[in-house]
Amino acid sequence: MNRVLKVIVVPLLALLWVCGGARPSHCSSWQPLSPHRVHTMVTEGSGLWLVDVRNPAAFEQGHIEGAINIPHEQLKVKNLPKGKAVVLADDALGLRYARAGAELLLKKGHEKVFILEGGITAWEVEKLPMTATRGNTPRPVTWDELAWARSAAVTFKLYDLRDAAEKAKGPVDGALQPNGKNSGERIAAVIAELTPKETKNGKPDNREKPAQVVLILPNSTNSIDAVRTAFKGVQTDIRYLEGAYPLWVAREKEKPLPGPNACPTCPAGRKQ
Repeated sequence: MNRVLKVIVVPLLALLWVCGGARPSHCSSWQPLSPHRVHTMVTEGSGLWLVDVRNPAAFEQGHIEGAINIPHEQLKVKNLPKGKAVVLADDALGLRYARAGAELLLKKGHEKVFILEGGITAWEVEKLPMTATRGNTPRPVTWDELAWARSAAVTFKLYDLRDAAEKAKGPVDGALQPNGKNSGERIAAVIAELTPKETKNGKPDNREKPAQVVLILPNSTNSIDAVRTAFKGVQTDIRYLEGAYPLWVAREKEKPLPGPNACPTCPAGRKQ
């Protein structure tokens, strides 16, 4: 029995509290925590600070029960207790603002800094308590957010839903090309690829964590509505590029998007 307790308790204590006192080298960065782990810690009254780093308007539309709202840029001036664990929740592509907030806290001397793994979307997918249901529908992503995600080596899937005529105008570097004679068939192909396969007992195989998804839409007036309708309820964080391919072309001329294998910390700046 004692051996079992050690196996369960020691890793949790090591994850949360080993960074007390002098900072070891492995404690110099934030750590991810899964939604269920965070929920357990909150319900057990562990005393952590669960901070939603989005803007107040987004927070009011629906947030994790028990979270407080401190937009990420305000963490620089907010004085949170340094002895407490801080978990940052975000829903931006690549959890960009949670990462920025975590770096601010680390620079201020906090040693127990965590980011909600998968963000608020993952929390919702797990059906954990929210003040309001936001509805899992595709949301827009800006060119700048996409460029940041590529430069930060964030893992996401990029799908090009344009037809052959639009694709002939130019490629989307690193995009996956779903099969289909029309946009409806291509959307269906993407949904099929994102849907977890069933295990032998007939249940969804959720062992593989879903990656965030960005769609390049056809340049038509109803493409956004069609995508929102088709993907509503799909249990994956799905975005679409604002401005579709014309924006891609315009911004590529100003500043080319980092390639899909960009990796600033890797040798030669690319994944091998």
